[in-house]
This record gives sequence, structure tokens and C-alpha cells, in this order.
Amino acid sequence: MKNYLIFTILIVIFLCSSCTKEDPITPSTEVAFEILFKPETDAHPLERKLFDTYGVWVRMDFKDSKEVYNSYLGQDIVNGRFPAQKVDESNRISAYQYMDTLLSNVSIDFCKQLMPNEIFFIKTYGHPAWGYQFYVVARNRLAFVWPNTTYGAQPIDDPATHYYRDSTLTRTVWGHLTKMIGDRITEEIPGFGKIGKPYDGGTAFTKIRDQYFVDYDREKRDVAWQKLADQGGYLDAYSSFSYKEEFAGWLKLLTTESYENIYNGYLKDNAMRRAKYILFVDYLKKVYKWDIQATGNKYRQQTDLYN
Repeated sequence: MKNYLIFTILIVIFLCSSCTKEDPITPSTEVAFEILFKPETDAHPLERKLFDTYGVWVRMDFKDSKEVYNSYLGQDIVNGRFPAQKVDESNRISAYQYMDTLLSNVSIDFCKQLMPNEIFFIKTYGHPAWGYQFYVVARNRLAFVWPNTTYGAQPIDDPATHYYRDSTLTRTVWGHLTKMIGDRITEEIPGFGKIGKPYDGGTAFTKIRDQYFVDYDREKRDVAWQKLADQGGYLDAYSSFSYKEEFAGWLKLLTTESYENIYNGYLKDNAMRRAKYILFVDYLKKVYKWDIQATGNKYRQQTDLYN
């Protein structure tokens, strides 16, 4: 037993002496996750350009439709039963152009840190007769049907300006993206949540909604929701749920609206919202080098030209 103990100690000493703290710890060359998660070398030049510039994989190709429903963070089992169809060749350039325009209005720092990793364009998602126009797969992938037939969306007459021409589609896209971004943020804007009333997880909002199902008085419901937002300093009634909900709300509003309209519609008569607006805009400038209000001003200006 004594000899066995001595032998064990010698082995430990040998192993320790063969490795010093100066020896670098390097990843195995066989671990290729990061290398695999990007466009193929023969991918469309626009696909590679968008990935290299913004860190967002705007993809359309797949060997098996299961790839559409399986992201690296999770999968959509329910819709995965139905084969997805690829975007027609004649529509691919317009999809790339749409995302190029959208991403060019966002700072590169923000794109690389908070934008969903994948925008997966497909012709159909889910059941071919009643499938989805958009579907979020595990927080990091937005499935985007193209051409898109969201209610109120317009046909693609000019791919280069469609982002601005079709305000219904663009606001819907940002609605999905901002929800995903809200789930991806890792920190709160300092002091933001202390302005106005605390978030209540939707308690007040739900109480008002439930009363509507008793008396079916829509005007009364809407007035109560607006009062909830105004008195609480929230952007809107939905923002009373949580910081992430309000962050997403401000993000969508600021990317698609001018300062003049935001001031008149949200800030003019509410000091709490004005304070939140200033913190939000300044935070994005400082942390992500993004003048988001300039983005909204440009969007409103361009949209007004076509509508």
C-alpha cells in the first residue's frame, strides 16, 4: 500500500512539472463551430457582404428543409413537419437588397452585438396553406417569408426602395426584430427603469383587458390603457410589463419615426417619457455608436416621398 502511494505521488509530480503556467492554452483546431456558422465560400456575394459587414447571416439556401426549422439554440418541431420551400431565384436579389437597406440604417456595433444572428428567407414556412409570414426560432433566427404577404404589405415594385415604400412590412419586421433584441440585451440603461412607476409584469394591463371582456367597451379600455402609460411614464401600455418590453417599444418607434412626430405623440406632455427618451438615445450613441433618431428621421423622410 505504501509503495502504491509513493508511486501515485511521483506520477502527480511528473504531470505537474511537465506543464508550466506559461504554457498557452489554445483551442483545438478540430472545434469548428464558428467556422461553420457563416456563408459558404460559394455563397452569393451579397450574402457574404452582409455577414462580413454586419455579422448577420442573411441566408436562403439549405440542403434539407429541417435546417430552416433547427437553429443552434433550439428548434421548431411543430412546423418542422412541413417541408420549407426556397425563395425563387427571381426574388433573391430583392431580399438581399431589403436587408442591406435595413442593416445600413443601424450601426455596425449594434448589429454585431445585438441583432439576431440569422435572417432566414424562405418562400414558405410551416403549412403551405396557412403557414407563417414570420417566425422566431429560439431567439437567434428570424424566418422571413419572401415575397411577404403580411396584411397590408405592398408588392415589390422597386427592390432598391422597398424598405421605405412598404411601411407596413418594415414596421412589422422591426416589431419582430426589436422583440428578439429585447430578449438578447444583457444590461439595462442606467437610471432608465427608475423613471416613473416600476414595471408590474402586466398586472394593471391585464386588469384593464379583463374588464373589457366584461363590458366590451373598447373606448373605455383604450382610455384606461393610455392613462396607465401616461401616469406610469411608460412608452405605451404594453411597456408596463417589463424593461425588455419597453426597450423593444422605444427601439421600434425610434427606427421608424421622426423626432417631430415622436415629440408630438409621446414626449410633449410627459416629462417622464422625455427623460427616458434622452437616456435611450444617448445610451445608444455612447455604447453602440448609433444615432437612432437620425435613423428614424431618415426613414420618415424617405417614406413620405413614396406615400
